[in-house]
Amino acid sequence: MNFDQVPEFQKELKKLSKKWRRLSEDLATLQNAITTLYKGGNGLDAASIRQAFFATKKGAVLTKLGADHEVVKVRMDSQDLNSNNLRVVYVRNGDRVLFIEMFAKNDKPRENQERIQKYTR
Repeated sequence: MNFDQVPEFQKELKKLSKKWRRLSEDLATLQNAITTLYKGGNGLDAASIRQAFFATKKGAVLTKLGADHEVVKVRMDSQDLNSNNLRVVYVRNGDRVLFIEMFAKNDKPRENQERIQKYTR
């Protein structure tokens, strides 16, 4: 899968990386998890992995824009935090994943709807 970041996401990542030093490693782990969600792995098909993942509270599809085009918000585990209070919002379109927003749940309660609309038009 191809992963890209919008400029606002890059700024948020840089700012949060000053607080939590291993955040870039955590993001790489998230990218591997996202790839497994859509490509499958460990002998399981992607559909069963997705069903099990979205049945938990680890992620939610915010908007379905087409068969393989959707906006997803996930909880991101961090090595520097004991809880998973980081959120990442991304848009998946086929094999392309565009990271839109990263925020700490204690800094901001919800995702930025205007930014999501900006990058999904």
